[in-house]
Amino acid sequence: MTQKNDIDSQILRLLAEDSRQSFRELAKQLNISHVSVSSRVKALEESGVIRGYTCVIDHDKLDYYPLCLRISASQGGNLSRIGDEVASHPEVNVVMRVSGDCELLALAMCESRESALALLDRINEISGIAKAESHIVLEAIKLGGVKLKP
Repeated sequence: MTQKNDIDSQILRLLAEDSRQSFRELAKQLNISHVSVSSRVKALEESGVIRGYTCVIDHDKLDYYPLCLRISASQGGNLSRIGDEVASHPEVNVVMRVSGDCELLALAMCESRESALALLDRINEISGIAKAESHIVLEAIKLGGVKLKP
């Protein structure tokens, strides 16, 4: 790995931990100039490596009902279209195409058990889905690159 890529990786790691850090704070931690940090972050944004900035919410503090979904497509089902439809639900935070027993994994944060059941019903109505299994998340330990528990 080149030195530039190593510094870019360190910048990305620090921003993942806290994206509200200023370029000066990042520069101090990396022992480089804030101008260098600024230009590298701009290049990472322009290249699409950094796609946006967000906050990490501890849904336990809001008494949300987290739900993990394992979705299998029927034979000939269009996984990209199914994934897009699953992702269109506002409760759904993560959708990933995976290998294994199921083709899609999704993580949803629902306001209640009832809203989780309603989401599961809506997901099962998507054409091309053979099976959607739900799993209650018992504890979120790390979300968005941030550990939630000490």
